[in-house]
Amino acid sequence: MKKKTTKNGSLDPLQLLNVWRAYQLKRWKKQRRQRLTPGRPTISGQLPHLKAQRTAKTKWRLTALLSTFTLGACVAIYFMLPISDVQQMTVNGTKSVPDQQVINASGVRIGDNVLTLIWQEKAIEKRVHQKLPKVKSVNVKVDQFNQLTLAITEYPTVGYLVRHKQYYPILENGTILKTKMTQSLGNSPVYSQFKNDAFLKQGLKLYQAFPNSIQSAVSEIRLTAKNNNSYQVHLYMNDGNEVVGDLRTLAKKIKYYPTLAKQMDGKGRIDLEVGAYAKLFDNSEADSTKN
Repeated sequence: MKKKTTKNGSLDPLQLLNVWRAYQLKRWKKQRRQRLTPGRPTISGQLPHLKAQRTAKTKWRLTALLSTFTLGACVAIYFMLPISDVQQMTVNGTKSVPDQQVINASGVRIGDNVLTLIWQEKAIEKRVHQKLPKVKSVNVKVDQFNQLTLAITEYPTVGYLVRHKQYYPILENGTILKTKMTQSLGNSPVYSQFKNDAFLKQGLKLYQAFPNSIQSAVSEIRLTAKNNNSYQVHLYMNDGNEVVGDLRTLAKKIKYYPTLAKQMDGKGRIDLEVGAYAKLFDNSEADSTKN
């Protein structure tokens, strides 16, 4: 077919429009054949799959909702029934504090609601600590729905303060118990002549800074405050020796004690207050030390 041209030699616009229409029709038919090719996904073919996905999601949401509602209903029914009331109480973890004292201090009674006690755990711990300073922490546990257990952690005893021939336990946090004892127990050292609480805190800090081998060798720490030094202390060792030092510096110098003690031919006094030297006891000092 011969293409028509205008007078000026350009192509006829109508002819160009027909060519463009023919090209678009051919392109549309090709795309239609591709869409209808077997195996190619179509909207009608995807509908069953989309419907199955939507059904599965709906079932999952319904199951989660019913599970949550059922669990909540069971919990609510449990706490409404008498089975949720405390039927038995036990105490674990005590070493020196009687179990019954812990129960009495907690304020918990048989028949109290378990859920309420769990929410009040901090208040229970506070009540116990106020009445029993040796108790460090209280953990409320529930076993078999209505059996309550109070798990106790105690402050360890780190020493005994001697006043008027009575021994008062000193706890790890620095608290001095009002319990009077006629003698100290265990391997904890005795603190004597500490009339000032500030000096006593320094004495406790000093002992805690000692190596474990030195701690186990100390039987008594006495504030002597002589020779114009209010910080002077005497350590009475389990091996019969004495150590003289300063509350402020003895923690750094105590490392010399084992070496100096081995170099001595007998029992004596090791002075670490200013320098570092040892002197054997004379007979009178040895007798007074034994007494």
